[in-house]
Amino acid sequence: MSKPMIGLPLCRWQLTDRDIGWFHLVGEKYIQSVTGYGAFPLMIPAYGDDLDMETVLDNVDGIMFGGSLSNVHPSWYGDDHPGLGLADKPRDATVLRLMRACIDRGIPFIGICRGVQELNVLHGGTLHREVHNVPGRLDHRERKEVPDDVAYGPMHDVTLTEGGVLHNLIGERTVKVNSLHGQGIDRLGEGLQIEAVAEDGQIEAVSVIGAKNFAVGVQWHPEYRYWEKSDYNALLQAFHDACSEYQAKKKQKKVAVEVA
Repeated sequence: MSKPMIGLPLCRWQLTDRDIGWFHLVGEKYIQSVTGYGAFPLMIPAYGDDLDMETVLDNVDGIMFGGSLSNVHPSWYGDDHPGLGLADKPRDATVLRLMRACIDRGIPFIGICRGVQELNVLHGGTLHREVHNVPGRLDHRERKEVPDDVAYGPMHDVTLTEGGVLHNLIGERTVKVNSLHGQGIDRLGEGLQIEAVAEDGQIEAVSVIGAKNFAVGVQWHPEYRYWEKSDYNALLQAFHDACSEYQAKKKQKKVAVEVA
């Protein structure tokens, strides 16, 4: 059997002043968290409405919506307040279409950091633009002055919803996770279930209620050295298992059609 094909949506940034200075990018750690489980990464360009959706959806067995330096543009959730920071509307337009299609088709997906924020916005939710300025909330931002293993190391506890997807996967009610985000979920989107909450009350993970397949988003970064942390590995393994099962069912349907 060929390797499962996992889609990785790309960011689109202009890195030079020239008209040809646009680049499509993805963090290498997301690629590694696909290949590390024996799957093949398929890069999905941020073409928005011009993306050939059917070609992508017919070929992927799952999609990982990874993090980014950019933020979801606030126009997607009705916020016109200035001070956005780095935006990437082509990625927004691409990902929101892809996520909706995954939910409709039952294609497994996982959202990480920006990915869980995109999932909340897709369902009509809103975002805190600066979590650290919300009264009573921790400063969840990346500590840039420390080494990677400290910045991406466990920072705070999250409590998993009893009987939820993550609780059933991990088997613990409380786990300690890393924290590298400035924005976060404010109003929960309709049709989403809270899967984890930080000790300061910040929503840290959600799942799609009644999803046909694996459909989970987390605010932390389980892709970072997942082999060293059992709960990170359990989450990513569950996603990849769902992708393998989806691939197998897709091939069975193809064989059945050919035989008929």
